[in-house]
This record gives sequence, structure tokens and C-alpha cells, in this order.
Amino acid sequence: MPHFFSVDELIVDDSFINYCLQKNQEDSLYWQRYLTNHPLEREKIEEARKIVLGLTVMLRQQKDSRKTTNSVFQQKDKEIFKIPPLQKLLKYAAAVAAVFIIALIVKTTIDASENHKGSHSVASINTERHTDFLFKTQNGEKKLITLPENTNIWLNAGSQLQLDKGFGKENRRVYLSGEALFDVTHNEKIPFIVCIQKCEIKDMGTLFNVKAYPGDKQSETSLLRGKVEIELNNSPHKIFLSPNEKVVINNDDVSLVKKKQSYTTPVIKDINLLPLSYNQKDSAVIETAWAQNRLEIVNEDFFHMKDKLERWFNVKINIKDNEVGKYPFTATFENEDIRQVLQALQYAYHFNYTIEKNEVNISK
Repeated sequence: MPHFFSVDELIVDDSFINYCLQKNQEDSLYWQRYLTNHPLEREKIEEARKIVLGLTVMLRQQKDSRKTTNSVFQQKDKEIFKIPPLQKLLKYAAAVAAVFIIALIVKTTIDASENHKGSHSVASINTERHTDFLFKTQNGEKKLITLPENTNIWLNAGSQLQLDKGFGKENRRVYLSGEALFDVTHNEKIPFIVCIQKCEIKDMGTLFNVKAYPGDKQSETSLLRGKVEIELNNSPHKIFLSPNEKVVINNDDVSLVKKKQSYTTPVIKDINLLPLSYNQKDSAVIETAWAQNRLEIVNEDFFHMKDKLERWFNVKINIKDNEVGKYPFTATFENEDIRQVLQALQYAYHFNYTIEKNEVNISK
């Protein structure tokens, strides 16, 4: 598993400070790649960045104040008021406990400043005015939803999320058809519950991904942080996930079979508990790569990735040849269009394709 930095580590790291202050192109590129490869670290990176920028503002204000005071002295005495390099001051200031108080003030100031400049803001939901909420994404579209209790939901293409009536007051239950990444604000009194076709996923202070598209043979719940409890419909048994685990449920047949008598917990047929998958090149989590606009294809043939490509690129794909449909591919795409993706896949196996408007025909 990759090493993830804590906020404390970030704010005293020279490379990260250079990235925040845009002082070094190499450091900037490194941290941009880090964010691309580890999108779930974005909130932590942003928190640390705001602390560094806030400390920079405060230290510069102190420096300006000292310069003003220094102006009444003769030039020969100027060394008395010489300020150490900003990098050293930042690292010193970040090391003291008072930084957390400063960060609180800084975060408020910078957020207000960014909002004033008209930077992108996430639409929030007011549950006082409405009793029912339905969010949809079309093929080729993704959406970020921020709920009133600060839960963030990234909704993947071709998905639908509905909030239950009384959400936020009587319950925090949502119904998902498609795929979404949930970063949940935990509340023991009102648990956050995601309902899909075969089960309910209950948050216990969690960052997790749920994939449950209609028509898919399997649904998946992948846990990155915290803990989730999964309760199968019409079953008293529950599954608990730990970080870096996922459960894959066969939607066609979910049934229970007993273990040997030496065990007390039943085995659930057609349900698999697996580790999360990581990209070998950059250790990015494959199950949540979509949230950072990365299309991950791992040993999938055209028949299996057809729906994924249709949702991602908002196209209709027709596979004209059975042999071609079974060609397996492994690849990662970020900013490519459907034509560029197909051209890249042709390097692995020969096939032909035509594109007319939003319809793709693939043949031998």
C-alpha cells in the first residue's frame, strides 16, 4: 500500500510548501500527480494547503510590520530586524501547537476570499424546503453532491440517487441505482444508509464506494476508510468491511449456506470478500479511479466493458463479431475520447470500428 501523508507531515514538507507557493515546477508536478493518483487524499491536501497559505499571509504581514518599524532606524542597524527565509518560518510555525488555532482562522478567511473571487462552489441541499430529492447523471456526466450534514457524494455517469423523505431529521437513508462514492459525516443517532437492490450499506464513519447498476450481474461495495455494515435483504446475517476490502454480490442469486459445524458464522453463497485493487504503476485505487476521471480497464473484454464505455462516453456500442468481443484488455485512460481509446486498444488486438454520431460499431 502507498504511504499517505498526514496534515502534520505535509505542512512541514519542503516539497509540499513549494507546491503551495508555486515556487518549483518539479514539486508542483509531483503533487499534481499525487492528487491525480490518490483522489481520496484531496480533502487532506486542501486542508494542509490552506494552513500553509494562511501561515504565509500571516508571516508576510509580520514582515511588513517589521519593515515599517525598521524604517525609523538607520541603515546600519537594519540587520537587527532581518527576517529569516519564509520557508524556515513556515516550518517553525507549523511545528508549534498554536498552528491549529491559526488554521481555524485561516481556513475561514481563505474560504471567504475564494468565494468572493467566484471560484467553483458545490451546490448544497436545503432539506427544510423539500421533502424528496432525486439526483441523476446522464451518460458521460458526473456530479458532486454536498448534503446539509456535510456528506459528499460523487455520482458516476448514468446513475440515480434519491434521498428518503425526512432525510436529515427522521433518517439519512438514500437509494442508489448506479455508482457513487460516499464520504460520510458520521452520526450515531441517525446512521447513513445506502439502499441498493440486494442489500443496505450502513455507514460507521466512512469513505466507501458502491457500484450497483441495473442489469449488472454483480454489485460491489468498496471500503477505503472507516467501517461499513452490510445487511442482506431478507436475511438476519450481516457483513462488516474493514478498510481496503470490498464485497462483491452476485445479483442473480443470493442465498445462505452453512459452514462446517466447527464454525458458528454462515458462509454466504455468491458473495465474495476481496481486497481492493491498485494500479501497479502509481498505486491508485482502481475501484474509485472514476471519481478522478480515470477510466480503468483491468482484464476486461469488449462484452464486459461495453456498458462502462457507453456510460463513460455517452455512446451506443454494437459488437458485430463474437471473437472480437472476447478480446481482453488492460489499460488506463484519463482525457481521451472514445476514438482515442479505441485506437489505443487496437495496439493490443486487431479490430475495426466505425463511429457515426454517437453509435460505435466494432468488428473483426
